[in-house]
Amino acid sequence: MICKKRLSNVFVWLWAQANIEKVHQNANGSTFQEISKANFRPISVNIPSSDLLRAFDQAVTPLFEGLVSNEKEIRTLVATRDFLLPKLMSGEVRVKDAEKLSGEAT
Repeated sequence: MICKKRLSNVFVWLWAQANIEKVHQNANGSTFQEISKANFRPISVNIPSSDLLRAFDQAVTPLFEGLVSNEKEIRTLVATRDFLLPKLMSGEVRVKDAEKLSGEAT
């Protein structure tokens, strides 16, 4: 969900997390549960004042940016591990050579 108006993406994401059960209850479909915009419409949203929203965004945006940064680093570390571990286990590379090879994997 990308917000272009008065609510930030973080605010709406947290709202969706808090209301996910209600969203699922409104989902429909016989083969799999479809979630569309219509599933969100019956759920109310308490929208704080502009000043409170601005303060909220200033407080939580750096936290979420940190989460995104950490997630990217985790993915890089997982890729590096997946690249190096088989080579280390087979003896194809030695630990002292692993640092050089890890730069090639990323």
